[in-house]
Amino acid sequence: MSVLAVGTSMLCGSLSSVDAASARNRYDADIQWAEYGTPQITARDLGSLGFGTGYAYASLNACLLLDTVMTVRGERSRYYGPDADAMPGFQKATNLASDVFFRSFFDPDALENDYRTHHADAWQLITGYAAGVNYFLARKDAAIHMRSCAGKPWVQSISPRDIVMVIAQKAVLASGSAFTGALLNAAPPGQPRMDIGPVPEPASSHTGSVGSNAYAFGSAVTKDKTGILVGNPHFPWEGPNRFFEMHQIIPGKLDVMGAALGGFPLVNIGFNHDVAWSHTLSMGQRFTLFRLGLEPGYPDRYLIDGKPERMSTRLIDVPVLEKDGSLGTIHHTVYMTRFGPVVVAQKRGLTWDDKTAFAFADSERGNTRMIDQWLRIAQSHSSGDLLDGLKVVRGLPWVNTIAADRHGKILLADESIVPDVNVTQNNPCIVKVLSDTGPIILDGTTTQCDWTGRAPLSSSVMPAVLNDTTVFNSNDAPWVVNSSDRLKSIPGIVGPSNGPLRLRSRMSMTAIQQRLAETHNAITTETAENIILDNQNYAAHEVMPAMEQLCADPEFAADPLSTACKVLLAWDRRDQPDSKGAVLFREFWQRVPKTPQLWSVSFNPDAPGTTPNTLALSVPAVREHMKTALLEAAGTLGKFHFPLDVPLSAVQYRSTLKGDIPVPGGREFEGTLNIAGFGSLTDHGYGNQSIVGTSYFQVVTWDAGKLRASGILAYGQSSEPDAPYYSDQTRLFSSGKLIDRPFERSLTSSNTTSGHEHVSLFRPASSSVQPSSSPE
Repeated sequence: MSVLAVGTSMLCGSLSSVDAASARNRYDADIQWAEYGTPQITARDLGSLGFGTGYAYASLNACLLLDTVMTVRGERSRYYGPDADAMPGFQKATNLASDVFFRSFFDPDALENDYRTHHADAWQLITGYAAGVNYFLARKDAAIHMRSCAGKPWVQSISPRDIVMVIAQKAVLASGSAFTGALLNAAPPGQPRMDIGPVPEPASSHTGSVGSNAYAFGSAVTKDKTGILVGNPHFPWEGPNRFFEMHQIIPGKLDVMGAALGGFPLVNIGFNHDVAWSHTLSMGQRFTLFRLGLEPGYPDRYLIDGKPERMSTRLIDVPVLEKDGSLGTIHHTVYMTRFGPVVVAQKRGLTWDDKTAFAFADSERGNTRMIDQWLRIAQSHSSGDLLDGLKVVRGLPWVNTIAADRHGKILLADESIVPDVNVTQNNPCIVKVLSDTGPIILDGTTTQCDWTGRAPLSSSVMPAVLNDTTVFNSNDAPWVVNSSDRLKSIPGIVGPSNGPLRLRSRMSMTAIQQRLAETHNAITTETAENIILDNQNYAAHEVMPAMEQLCADPEFAADPLSTACKVLLAWDRRDQPDSKGAVLFREFWQRVPKTPQLWSVSFNPDAPGTTPNTLALSVPAVREHMKTALLEAAGTLGKFHFPLDVPLSAVQYRSTLKGDIPVPGGREFEGTLNIAGFGSLTDHGYGNQSIVGTSYFQVVTWDAGKLRASGILAYGQSSEPDAPYYSDQTRLFSSGKLIDRPFERSLTSSNTTSGHEHVSLFRPASSSVQPSSSPE
């Protein structure tokens, strides 16, 4: 494929000067570049907005986007061989597993046709976005901005279909993408199996540190009697799921600011004039497995209502770079059922023998409503209006929604798409649940258990709360709304209710109550944002009183236990860069949580924010395990030549070309709200090549009716290591600083403006159809 041969026009003219007839045949966008590389994109229609957005994103992230396109085209093996690592979702897989997945799991023709036929607004954004990316690639100086991939054979122009597939990839991040290896492994008995790739895990596990916190405060508890929204998603700092900040404007029709995942043409988390919103990873199950009963003697035939049905096959040809540099082909057969593809994961009991096989069904596999949904969210006028839009469009993939508006109404809702499956003990369709939260295995021998042809679970039974006090979510099912309110009837497929909360949820409840008490129910943005930025360690809150008691015991009087105790007792119980003791506690505590009989006070569903609690030091095995864990933790630090009081900044940092930058925050198992997910401890500190944690952090409110927003993109706007916007925001994040986000003032007259571009291109004939409706 060739790159479009067009140039960049650096003009300062107004969009209003463009002739109306000409506008129908051109993409036109004005881009004001603010500090930290944040573009304000102004256009006259959705196609041009997509064009300007694609151009702006590619300006800072072209290599990352093209690498993602290579993934969704199923071409990683072609350029890097079949055995190298790929990242089809939140988990690693081999290039071959990734390629087979993208070449077999989706139907690009059907997806593209659905957008063209039924989602005209979305199609305009998609086609414009692809054109904008190509416009940037055609710049004579494009290679200067994409040094990490310049000259690579996969640096090619892209098509709207590529963006369709990038969006399809986003839809299955919490479902199908976790089964890439299991799909490649599937082969009938007697045929060789790969038996590689990640083991499918429940939603609570397979995402690792990926998750989010979000809080909304209503008029009853805010100083200015308005809404305050705090959004704190935890996403990867590298790879295709980095956020990109932007301000998108169609004068008089659309005005939205925030951040979007790479390759997505519209803000996902952000705010407009009237309402602000964020998302957290939902505990709802997007998928199920079906256990198939096979016809005796025919491993490729399964019985439905007593009648045999033959699996269909798809022969997938994957171009592969051979070790000698030549290009070969691997032929792989994928077996499909009415439910979805057959999968094999031996370690999880998903086998294929002469009696049984397992098929995978994903409710997100054909979701083409995501752009429509976020367009409707961006046009919302209140929290209630936003909820109405969620119920009408039903396009959110795998997230909860938390929102606040200028009038002080706030929202917590899970209106994401989940299968219509009744998760109860008396449901005869449920064969097994592989863990407390899934995956669910259904009976695949009867049509009455097949949900794939039905509509998703009705919006009428999905959890949603509107109030004027507080709501929060930290990735547990939203049965706990705040410190006092509970939802009693959340469907089991949406997530488990009345069970222990993760420590991060308990930290959220504790921190919110602390701020309400400190401010006498008059929260400000400064106190709200500090909920995240103060880096309290909830595990320490629960554990250190017992450690004080243990450390007073004579058996802890000798080193290294004595020194370890002194360090822990002097620790500030936070995960700040200068905290001494945070590393020792982390290494200690990660060895403890699964200890039998650990807590003397059991979980109480009437007190989910405080139970279980109190370490059971009266149990000898618990005391001994605590002692052993502290010795092992001290030994680990000594092994890597770190003093026991090493400050967190010495081991937890982001490596950049300009030096190491300390990163604040803790781990999921510590209950720290500001998540900093790193690798294991080594002699260089915690591995920092695949950081997952606080990414796009925003705080939004209205001051005397005027919108005020601040935030940080922890890793910066650009994915190019030598770019000026690669780590500039990381340095601010390291010191706990947020950036004011100018929404209601023009950047043209702002001293924060760092550049202005006007980009324009004739639209291809296939993209000239106008949207079926304009943004309201």
